[in-house]
Amino acid sequence: MPEAKGRIVVAGIETTLPEFENQVARAMAGLARLGVGEGSAVLLLLRNDTAFLVAAQAVSRLGAYPVPANWHNKPDEIAVMLRDSGARCAVAHADLARSHLAGSEVTVVAVRPPGATDASAKLEGPGWIAWEALLAGSEPREVAPVPQRGALIYTSGTTSAPKAIDRAAMTPAQAAAMAESQCLTYGFRPGMKALICGPLYHSMTMSYAFTAIRTMGEDGALFVETRFDERRLLELVERERITHLLMVPVMFIRLLRLDPDERAARDVSSIEAVTHSAAPCSREVKEAMVAWWGPVLREFYGASESGPVTLLAGEDYLRRPGSVGRAMAGCTVRVLGEDGAPLPAGETGEIAVRNGSYPEFTYRHRPEERAKLDRDGLIATGDIGCLDEEGFLFLRDRKKDMIITGGVNVYPAEIEGIILERAEVRDCAVFGIPDAEFGESMAAHIELCAGVDPDMEAMRRHLADRLAKYKIPKVIHFTEGLPRDDNGKIAKRHLAAPYWADRGRGP
Repeated sequence: MPEAKGRIVVAGIETTLPEFENQVARAMAGLARLGVGEGSAVLLLLRNDTAFLVAAQAVSRLGAYPVPANWHNKPDEIAVMLRDSGARCAVAHADLARSHLAGSEVTVVAVRPPGATDASAKLEGPGWIAWEALLAGSEPREVAPVPQRGALIYTSGTTSAPKAIDRAAMTPAQAAAMAESQCLTYGFRPGMKALICGPLYHSMTMSYAFTAIRTMGEDGALFVETRFDERRLLELVERERITHLLMVPVMFIRLLRLDPDERAARDVSSIEAVTHSAAPCSREVKEAMVAWWGPVLREFYGASESGPVTLLAGEDYLRRPGSVGRAMAGCTVRVLGEDGAPLPAGETGEIAVRNGSYPEFTYRHRPEERAKLDRDGLIATGDIGCLDEEGFLFLRDRKKDMIITGGVNVYPAEIEGIILERAEVRDCAVFGIPDAEFGESMAAHIELCAGVDPDMEAMRRHLADRLAKYKIPKVIHFTEGLPRDDNGKIAKRHLAAPYWADRGRGP
């Protein structure tokens, strides 16, 4: 039997844990020569690749900030991140560096794109250093331990300009407490085999990946795919005996749309824990997934600013299908009224939270924005919800997404959930637009599955059957794709801006 060493398999390329640690040590030495040190920042403009994991870990261990960037963003959006973070170095896939960093003054460490064989694989550029050469030319050396920093995460929600979450450097005790909290959230254990299909630049995915690497041990494995494919996921689960997965509800929906015979043909009995968050998940989808995979799903609620604060798992998962769980150990969750006072069970208000294992944070260069979120030591999430008598949290919508039409409050999440019931819908966004009569009305931008033709009449019938008339969007627009922020959420501000352009204000 081969010696167990732990495996990290990204896009089919396997690296053992000892090899990974060696690469991290070499990257630390190489990046230190480029001036990366405590308090500095390094942009990561990378697709899912082993280089992403190595670079992020190396930068963090040097006491610097990894700055993961959504490579789908436009070059000017990346330029804003560079200026705001102060990054003077970027680790980037060569083709992304050419398209997004041309003209910038950062030192580029160029990584060969996965599977590239054409000009995109060329690593030559003004002042560029090849990633492979950086590793090969750097010997691991003893480095005095420094307090590690988390990634500088740019979060813009759906309506505001990007803000960087700047968290205080962690003491060893804080790092251990955070790791324990994350393991509780994800249900991790030594020897597990975890699978990720989402982008590593997302804060939740990064957290899941690095917690898995710390936890899995010599008998475990972490698999990272370049993208989500429902058939590929089932193949990996069966072949590799995957035990843990990180998913979002839209992945469940696509899996459930597979032919029942195709689903039944795959062995998913190895699965122990499937963590999901980031979007509402309907009761019907939850019940269908549990009927197929068993009682293995676990949902958490939190934010990039707070980390996870609630968990719904086990028997509670179906017993409380509309909930996102109860506060985890060391976490506080309250629902506040307009006066900032806690509301009794059953009443709806703004959700404020705290995860005691997460270090304090501010918004880089914007301390006043951080101060606006303070609620007597808790963090205002901007979400609307309520707690029941047993402390289970129920979400209603984003406070800033709420639309007031004719004096009536309308929450887009409800309408989006109805639209997503249609099998041909891949994703959607509902947002407020100006209305001469009612002040605001709604627009729905709908992304259809590949190969599906729009059917406006069928969509309007569906909405009329399921919603009150005042909740039906005035504008329905079918599109091939929806813009997204660094955190993976749909950028509603970009969709809404044209509607408000002649009104003298943004959405």
